[in-house]
Amino acid sequence: AKKAPVRETRRAPTKAMGWGGRGRGAQQVKGGAAKLSNYARPAVTKGAGKSAGKGAGRIQAKPVKVVGKAAGKGRAPVMKQQVVKTVATRPAKGKAAGKGKGKGGTIKKAAGKVLKPVKKGATKKVAGAAKPGFHDSGVEVDEVERYSGECVHFDKRRGFGFIQPDVEGLVPDGKVMVHWAEITSSDKWPCLQKGSAVEFNLKKVVVKSGSAAIIRAAGVTLPGGEAVALDGELEEKREPVGNRGDRYSGTIKFYDTKKGFGYVSLDTPVAGIEEAKVSREEVLGGEAIPLAQGMAIEFGLYKNKQEKVCTCDVTLPGGETISRDVAEGRQYLGNKRYTGTVQWFSVKNGIGFIIPDHFTSLPKVAQQKSTEAAQRAADKTQQEVFEGLMFHRRDKTDPAARFGEGSKVSFNVFVDNRNGGATNVTEA
Repeated sequence: AKKAPVRETRRAPTKAMGWGGRGRGAQQVKGGAAKLSNYARPAVTKGAGKSAGKGAGRIQAKPVKVVGKAAGKGRAPVMKQQVVKTVATRPAKGKAAGKGKGKGGTIKKAAGKVLKPVKKGATKKVAGAAKPGFHDSGVEVDEVERYSGECVHFDKRRGFGFIQPDVEGLVPDGKVMVHWAEITSSDKWPCLQKGSAVEFNLKKVVVKSGSAAIIRAAGVTLPGGEAVALDGELEEKREPVGNRGDRYSGTIKFYDTKKGFGYVSLDTPVAGIEEAKVSREEVLGGEAIPLAQGMAIEFGLYKNKQEKVCTCDVTLPGGETISRDVAEGRQYLGNKRYTGTVQWFSVKNGIGFIIPDHFTSLPKVAQQKSTEAAQRAADKTQQEVFEGLMFHRRDKTDPAARFGEGSKVSFNVFVDNRNGGATNVTEA
């Protein structure tokens, strides 16, 4: 049989009965870890007859548990769940069961959940093992002492890196994570260069609802306490499009906030250039700003090392820096306080969801935005989604406040380009 290209590969521990072959009677497919792909493979049958049948070949779909019996010609009756069938392409190895009448199909019955393939070099997780970078919440850290070290890595776009302390054994992992917000600098997007010498304090950050802690660098400076200043040096290395300092205008064509880049369409093409790349670190606003499609911006242009045209010093038209509220289109709906219950909050992503006590008491525009957002989520996940309000870490009145599932809170309401939201969130 002609082999088709592989679409997906998973490992499924199954004990299954295959969709029929041409042997007489039912055929039992031997279980085990089956590799799902579009490549044909022989079925291994097991039984008590002598008739050899043609067993299952390509697997066409993810195995699911089904209920039904095979009888005579045609498909077996199925109750509730979908049948996963296979296509007979090669003779089966083994013996077919009995001498049944007709060319009956059999049902593939899968047991156990489908597992993702294990990547090469991956190690099995051990229950209770500590995740690298995480420590017991009771770990003691001297947050006053100053230390010296060297930057061994820094991802400017993602805004973090690592410092190797000069003192061996200062931290259990040997390296200290540094976030851009902890760098003392007046640069538009603070960062460190690999190999640069620095000074820093240590800071313990409690996470995972107080069950663990991570150790980060804080108050990061150059040796002697001097602020980090790299913008001038980086600017001199750039090859400008046109004259250095020229400004251009355009609208956002696409932007992926999570990945931190997108593209802008120029209002007026320059030297044949109609669009340019926009990177998170070039947006003047002091944080990771979500740029909406169609948003008008102003910027400079330069060519990177790969000769691709990129934007720099991205602002609103007229040179005003871009705030997150403006980028998201936030509108605050008065000072009235509402109450509700936190359904969930992700510490990692800094975002949560509140179910209001009285949804219909919210402003009509907030109800509409929330309903639209819930419908989008339901269409995407194919699951029931509640109407409620999103809130971010910065929307908490007290940044140190910890809200988990079931927390009672009070809040003000806002709407943005996509959702209804809660702000000034405090414990009720």
